[in-house]
Amino acid sequence: MRRRIAVRFAAAGIALICVGPLAPALAGEDGPLVWAPSRTGANAYKLRLGLRSVGRWEAASGAELAMKAAPSGKIVPPEAPVRLWGSVSRQNGPRAAARSSRVSMGFNPLTGTGNVGAGTARTWIVTPTVDAEVQRNIAVQCNVYEKHCDQPKLTQSARLSSTATKTSIAVESGLSAGGFSGLDSIGVEQGVGNLMLGAAVADPLLAPRSLFTLRYSWKW
Repeated sequence: MRRRIAVRFAAAGIALICVGPLAPALAGEDGPLVWAPSRTGANAYKLRLGLRSVGRWEAASGAELAMKAAPSGKIVPPEAPVRLWGSVSRQNGPRAAARSSRVSMGFNPLTGTGNVGAGTARTWIVTPTVDAEVQRNIAVQCNVYEKHCDQPKLTQSARLSSTATKTSIAVESGLSAGGFSGLDSIGVEQGVGNLMLGAAVADPLLAPRSLFTLRYSWKW
């Protein structure tokens, strides 16, 4: 069974390599195609793809494909090889003080685990070279096969970004049914071309641990 899954993932990887060069023709910041590859680990990759409809409300939906390999190069089936996703968002106001709203969902058909979230964001220009952003989100995770849902969780974050150096400082905290969880993380991100490097300290007050991220994006 695992061998068949590994073969299927290898075939999917070959298909992505073949289709990849055709994506730039249709993808774009406001284009109809969503094409967002990213590296999620030392030998783990994820590709989010789908379709986008732009209008007064922007709607998008599609699937996320994940692939993971052992250090030897052998394909290892990830926990969520295929995940369905969708979102509806709207933005209004000038760039100097913009507001946006968003509703999103995700579903793993293998485990039955899904999540629904809603959030708002406010961005404004602090100085000609510094932007500020505040986000508030609420999310609920459920399992449709086991017919149960977890308690909703509220998260909020604040970010200061330098448009000149592409450096950002972000702070995130959470609130759940158990009460205020305190400071969840504090970190810094640095953009270098199409790369986004991040370093953060999770749960800095109680059990601090370091987190490092690397993201790559294409824009056509």
